[in-house]
Amino acid sequence: MIASSTDSASESIEFDEFDRRGRLVSLSWEGAQHLSQTGLVEVLPAGRDTWRLIPSGRVGSVRVEGLSVRVLPAASLGLTQLFFLLDHAADDAFLPSAVQARDDDELWSAVAESMARLAHQALSAGLLRGYRRVDEALTTVRGRIRLGDQIRRHPGMTIPLEVTYSEFTPDIAENRILRTAAHRLQFLPDLPDATRRRLAMVDARLSDASLIPQGAPVPAWTPSRLNARFQDALALADRIVRRISVEVEDGHAASAAFVTEMPALFERFVAAELTAALDGRGGRVLQNPVVNLDSGTESPDAPSGRHGAPAADGDHISVRTGLVYEVDGDPVTTFVPTYPTDRRARAAEHYRLLAACTALGVDRAYLVYPAQRRGDTPQPRRIVHTDISIVEYPVDLSGGPAESRRAIVELAEQARTLIAPPAARHRTEGRRHAR
Repeated sequence: MIASSTDSASESIEFDEFDRRGRLVSLSWEGAQHLSQTGLVEVLPAGRDTWRLIPSGRVGSVRVEGLSVRVLPAASLGLTQLFFLLDHAADDAFLPSAVQARDDDELWSAVAESMARLAHQALSAGLLRGYRRVDEALTTVRGRIRLGDQIRRHPGMTIPLEVTYSEFTPDIAENRILRTAAHRLQFLPDLPDATRRRLAMVDARLSDASLIPQGAPVPAWTPSRLNARFQDALALADRIVRRISVEVEDGHAASAAFVTEMPALFERFVAAELTAALDGRGGRVLQNPVVNLDSGTESPDAPSGRHGAPAADGDHISVRTGLVYEVDGDPVTTFVPTYPTDRRARAAEHYRLLAACTALGVDRAYLVYPAQRRGDTPQPRRIVHTDISIVEYPVDLSGGPAESRRAIVELAEQARTLIAPPAARHRTEGRRHAR
């Protein structure tokens, strides 16, 4: 167990996410259980207090019993950059100034220092307060009496009274999220003393706000004029509370974990950015509709004008088409985000895209994946005996959020150039109906 933040017996191990050989480490049974429960690595017994660790398909960082285990993405980016690059949606933009960290920074220290800095900036002008509904049983009237609850809980009694009132309090969602993030981070091992003190000050300043228990739902908050100065800190704190778990025993961290699945994050990143870039002006992005390769009935979930969804009896040959871009009801192209960076692993997606293009009646599709090296460029691949081209489109994640988003915007612009003029679309549809 980690005895203090200055434990000199700490050990660090790094894996590539696709490493299947693993490493042997010494851990107690309790430590091995902690590590296994994070899901970052498989923990296999290999002798007395000896365990073989093998990455389980996730990336992240875990600290337990003085052992630091890091599983790094194969997409040429560090954990600190990964955490803030991909955990976002189109309506929850990455804050480029939120985390001051280099690629070689230790994840925990970078996150903790950034949280302390942003929280102190937010609180410099005072606490944020708001109205919160409170339901209580009191001996005096406050607010309004809940007659239904009064009769049900205290039949024939005049007190206590079941009342509802609004309280102007610091115990609101924004302060609860900020305090919980600061509280959890201050117990992490190996933090600089100055950072730990600043986090403790934030925790104490927000002591009237209740902590969010580990694993409990994170309360929702809405950006507004009133909480504008808190929004940078809240965006970071919300991610910390959702994605970093810290188990504390005897005032020290027994384990700390940030674990996430890279494929899901990458697919969500691509889908969110393409949707933001292409939705509107008569166009929209459909999320993975199912279409039939053989003849069938029109599907309400499939792109307009195409034959679609699998019948209830399951007799049709169906395919999931990826992110389908359509304009005025006509499919234009489709995108499939895929995380495996190995060419062989991507081969199966080419077959899927060929089938999707055939079912949709389009001649261009994009296979979007993380670039293996800087400078990788899109590679169109014409499928023999067809008019279909599949473009392998790498996205360089190592350049940071702005560069990654720029690559997706350029992809969206390419897709827009495929839109046929209205007259050409009508002629194409006429030929389809003639056949």
